[in-house]
Amino acid sequence: MAQEISADPRVTARHDQLEAFCTRVLAELGVPRGEAEITAKSLVVANLRGVDTHGVLRLPLYAARLKSGSMAASVNVTTERETIATALLDGHDGIGQVISYRAMEVAIRKARAAGVSYVAVKNSNHFGAAAFYPMMALEHDMIGLAFTNASPRLAPTGGVERLFGNNPWSIAVPAGQRPPVVLDMANSVVAAGKIRILKKEGKPVPAGWALNRDGEPTADPDEALKGILLAIGGYKGYGITLMVDLLTGVLADSHYGPRVRGLDQDAEPAGTAHSFMAIQLAAFTDVAAFNARMEAYVDEIKASPKAKGTEVIYVPGEPEHLRVRERMAKGIPLQVKVAEELRALGRELGVPVEF
Repeated sequence: MAQEISADPRVTARHDQLEAFCTRVLAELGVPRGEAEITAKSLVVANLRGVDTHGVLRLPLYAARLKSGSMAASVNVTTERETIATALLDGHDGIGQVISYRAMEVAIRKARAAGVSYVAVKNSNHFGAAAFYPMMALEHDMIGLAFTNASPRLAPTGGVERLFGNNPWSIAVPAGQRPPVVLDMANSVVAAGKIRILKKEGKPVPAGWALNRDGEPTADPDEALKGILLAIGGYKGYGITLMVDLLTGVLADSHYGPRVRGLDQDAEPAGTAHSFMAIQLAAFTDVAAFNARMEAYVDEIKASPKAKGTEVIYVPGEPEHLRVRERMAKGIPLQVKVAEELRALGRELGVPVEF
């Protein structure tokens, strides 16, 4: 029996509990066991890394899409075009995490043969936290890259119409004995998921995050979610988000711009597009020498003079690495409302809840 919701703003769950729960929920919705495990792992790894906006918070949204039929429960990836170094894959509206996992596997395999690979994907869905896929390349002595478009949240500089997603991208680079350097970012000041979290907590949106539908600054989470997210760096963020759309949706002949559907539009296929790259270190340099250079460079960065009030200089991915260690030991904190939604989903599908 699910335990009562406490008054504490956080509920703590072990990562293995969450992963098992998500796997069983997805399986009850018709997802094959192996594909459910990939999807669940992606969600829980996001929570472990502190990227809670792309973690188990998303499971009820995925469940709604599976129930509506707008996202296929069983993934069928077909190859539309292929060369030794490239591929265009069609995900046929399956689960984004599974499609992307398989696409990254293709990119890694092709990079072994060609040195560098580029794999584009059409007709997919939201794929969770972007870093999950390029990090797959690390154990193969490769650099990994991932790009995705998303449902429209941003306007062009000077405009007020939502034409672009925040179009996340990620790069993961091995760093020898140090944790890998992993950049995972969207092109809006914050992801829409952070505003969803503020809404659940009843908190206002900070200044500089979003505009309402009339292009005016807003602190109301509902107005922000209906309005426009602001791009990082103004016109520079607009330019980057457009380029990611060109490298994914336009290149792959999938949906792009305002045609991409969001997770909350559960009656329509999303048409999300992704691209994945793998770069084999040995194709360019001696792997041991590369790792030595990376270790020395990271050490140099971290040992550089610090601004007043700064105790530690981090490289991208380092805070997430530390967060994984912490949450593996102490558990993953969930908002009470998120835990409540997961428990409700478990009750609906007859899946026991242990958190």
